[in-house]
Amino acid sequence: MKDAQNQGRQGAPPVVRITALDHFVLRVRELEPALEFYRDTLGLPVRFLEEYEAGQRPFVSVCIGDQLLDLVPDSTFSSAQPDRSSGFLHFCVRIAERLEDVVPRLKERGVALLEETPVLRMGAAGMGRSLYVRDPDGYVVELKEDRA
Repeated sequence: MKDAQNQGRQGAPPVVRITALDHFVLRVRELEPALEFYRDTLGLPVRFLEEYEAGQRPFVSVCIGDQLLDLVPDSTFSSAQPDRSSGFLHFCVRIAERLEDVVPRLKERGVALLEETPVLRMGAAGMGRSLYVRDPDGYVVELKEDRA
């Protein structure tokens, strides 16, 4: 997605040029339920688990394409805010499957669905069908069909 002008409000070029999103960090109450959701249900590859278990790293990461989602265990964390008061609303991942095929499998795994049927929404790759689910810590994850 390219900005037509790629200039600031005053017409001056930006101070930095962002090339990509590198990683995103979520606090999780317990690591294992988070891994069951992101690794086992969504199929995301895990990085740095051995280092975490050896006490060499304070968190584990899962890969979303070339980007990382860092899962930082924090036993004092109660859950993500289920309302809009926290500032964070959701993040979106593209999926290869049709949502109609995925929904029954999500239900079998006990994943909380925030809607039963896909909705057409705008994203980085344009319009696409998606639905919202909740991870074990209450974060909202948008699952969006990949148009490719």
